[in-house]
Amino acid sequence: MYMKYRLYSIIFLVFNIVFAQAQSVGGIHGSIYTEKGQPLADATVRIGSQSTSSLSNGAFSINNIPAGKHAIQVSAIGYQTFQDSILKTAQDDLKLEIRLLANGQRIQEVSVTGKSETQQVREQTIRAVVVDTRAVSTQATTLTDLMNRSTGVRIRQNGGLGSRPEISINGFQGKAIKYFKDGIPIDYMGDGYNIASLPLEVLERIEVYKGVLPVSLGADALGGAVNLVPAKRRGAQLNAFYEIGSFNTHRIGVVASRESNDQKWAYGTELFFNHADNDYKALVGVRDPNTANLEYKRMRMFHNGFENFYGEAFVALQNRSWADELRLSVAGFALEREQQHPALMTDAYGAAMGKQQTVVPSLRYKKSFLDGKLSVDQFASYNNLKTRRIDTLMGRYDWYGEFTPNSTRGESRLPSLSRVNENQLILRTNIGYQINPTTKLDFNYVFTDAQRDGEDPYGPRLDGTDIDVLSLQSTYQKQVFGVSLDKYWLEEKLHNQLMGKYYRYNASGIQNTWFSTNITEADKRNVSGNYWGIAEALRYRITPQAFVRGSLEYTYRLPEREELFGNNIFVVPNFELEAEKSLNASLGYQQTFAGSLTVEANTFYRNTKGLILLVPIQAPNAQYQNQENVRGFGFDLDINYRFAKHYRAMANATWQNLRLHGITNAQDLWKNDARLRNTPYFFANAGIQSDYNNVFSTNDNLKAFVNYNFMREFYLETIPKELEPGGFLGLSGQANINSNLRIPNQHLLNAGFTYKLPTGHIHLGAEVRNLLDKDLYDYYRVQRPGRSFHLKLSYQL
Repeated sequence: MYMKYRLYSIIFLVFNIVFAQAQSVGGIHGSIYTEKGQPLADATVRIGSQSTSSLSNGAFSINNIPAGKHAIQVSAIGYQTFQDSILKTAQDDLKLEIRLLANGQRIQEVSVTGKSETQQVREQTIRAVVVDTRAVSTQATTLTDLMNRSTGVRIRQNGGLGSRPEISINGFQGKAIKYFKDGIPIDYMGDGYNIASLPLEVLERIEVYKGVLPVSLGADALGGAVNLVPAKRRGAQLNAFYEIGSFNTHRIGVVASRESNDQKWAYGTELFFNHADNDYKALVGVRDPNTANLEYKRMRMFHNGFENFYGEAFVALQNRSWADELRLSVAGFALEREQQHPALMTDAYGAAMGKQQTVVPSLRYKKSFLDGKLSVDQFASYNNLKTRRIDTLMGRYDWYGEFTPNSTRGESRLPSLSRVNENQLILRTNIGYQINPTTKLDFNYVFTDAQRDGEDPYGPRLDGTDIDVLSLQSTYQKQVFGVSLDKYWLEEKLHNQLMGKYYRYNASGIQNTWFSTNITEADKRNVSGNYWGIAEALRYRITPQAFVRGSLEYTYRLPEREELFGNNIFVVPNFELEAEKSLNASLGYQQTFAGSLTVEANTFYRNTKGLILLVPIQAPNAQYQNQENVRGFGFDLDINYRFAKHYRAMANATWQNLRLHGITNAQDLWKNDARLRNTPYFFANAGIQSDYNNVFSTNDNLKAFVNYNFMREFYLETIPKELEPGGFLGLSGQANINSNLRIPNQHLLNAGFTYKLPTGHIHLGAEVRNLLDKDLYDYYRVQRPGRSFHLKLSYQL
């Protein structure tokens, strides 16, 4: 009943929040500069019948520009008038940079080219795989499915909607991958703001960086980063949606904003709610009550539900003499996640669950000085993240959902009624200075401070006392400094980025193994460290349609809070962890042919020492530990082809050869040159999409799509190299090992469509996931949902 009440409340909000209507057809935005690269204020920009003036930083914005060819004219007192034409697509905002010549100067040729921000990010010097979420926001799909179609990226979840995602980028995974929201690290948001639960509507795009990160993303990421870029809200907009799907899935939300005509202020909100029972059937081992033999049967997941609510509101002052933007935001979320089984699908739980919530105020300030040469971007946030674990049942459930009482408390053998409070402070400062039109210097600093304590009446006590170990405060503090020098050469064909980073951290807490009999004062730990990193990235544009880029990086990755402290569930603390260090290199080439075919090929090399992995220890516990050294290389290929007026096809494939090396322990010598366990080494995607206008009525639109994903078998544990399958790149046959250690070949087929009604405001989306109803697995061989059906209704103003 509580879930239904919240669901009805959100539906009420969706259909009663009303803003001024403005059809969401995108706009044209950009900046006006002098010939010396200085921002030009009060220039008049006219596109078609609309006009505006540039601001003090040279920026301008004209909204609601329909698709097609448009004339553009830019004029300013003392400068030559600029005129040209631009072509705008239906989906993209265009971002232009235009330079005006002073009167009296001659000009031989003038041209202007506009690219969407998404395309600009794809072509930047530091490689990023870009997932354009806005282009598919009306589809009845998820962020994780979209990202899984990307080259070199695997999103892995232990279950259905809301299960915690683990992203793997070119073989690196877990905490080696950092998450950001518009350039700000979002560790402080816990599980409330992540790709497992975010709707497509709240984002403009997702940027997935592999290896080297730009300095503006201040983090000690080793394998890459995911930057969630919020949707740009200009003018007045309203976007509401409701999705219903198999396994009692409900997703509903509203995103609304308003900006004043003079662009001096703006406000808005986003609200969304997710609920899923996730009660699909999975193949699990069930004990025969008569013989006690283990038999594998398809059983319903009866305690696997997820529910969360997220809300955020902001107000912003913009384009003032003292601030380009001052934005105050308040976000909050609450989630509940049922736990059906431990890390492996060995036992059934029927009551264990976790909860998490927080309220996060934040402040962001942006300002340009010295005629736009100097820019400052400051962010600050403080919150208290509250996490609960509940496992107090005095009895056991079996896979049939039948309960057997007993005198032992806790289904997981770790009874808990814990409350953990984590006070978090994050400060981020970014300063950029444009030395000249071809040279820029950037500085970035991120400070993170977290203090954690809590209580658990069933948790361990300090030896000889009644002091709750969880009540003893744990602390974590991290600082990341970064500086980069950007330089263009050879008439801007060559772009070089040289970056240096400095990392520092300290932490304190209890080295509580959870299964030891005594915890004493001697178990208190204080650890710290500081490290340097350096990176170089180059891009050379051979032609306007082709470029080559590469990067080289030597860097460190610090142990994170959860790796040191554990998570108060099954991950136990480990203050003996050392920082990972790695040498990473990449080289890639991209070319567009005739505007319809884009081909990109990349290769990479990794050499990592002290890789931190989550490994099982004493059941049901796991612990983050420094593993053997890992070295390897790989390649990926991405093809995007519009082969007819109404059809577009895409395909990509990734192969990676990551292997252990440098093992000297006599008992483990056999592991040398073995593959990194629990890590896929080959996966591929293919898809096709059709796009038709005026299908059933004038001004309607129908898009249909089919996407296929293949993942080659990989292995739960380390296996000797001689037992691996043979064939070219190990892609044929199967490993000669126990089938329970093999995560088999997997085939996933999704299909669906979106239909835009003639009014342009209402969209209907439908999708069938896992159309072939195949068995799909992820980390620790946990099975994912079978075939499911999803229907989505969207309303846009």
